Amino acid sequence: MSELNEDKIKGRLEVLENDIKKVSEQMVSLDKQKQDAIAMLNALNGAKQQCQSFLNELNNDDQPSGQEGDDS
Repeated sequence: MSELNEDKIKGRLEVLENDIKKVSEQMVSLDKQKQDAIAMLNALNGAKQQCQSFLNELNNDDQPSGQEGDDS
């Protein structure tokens, strides 16, 4: 069985500190990626709404004047 000593504990502590730093940096990167993805989703939804608006305008232009789609 290996003996526990101060050098081994300090070595392990150094590894843990490096791992904590890496994970913290990864979290910052992931947060930025999340913000970018939200911005892209908002842009896509805006483009979708614009296309739907264009379709509505085209459909309204296709109806003869004075009629609102009613046959009465």
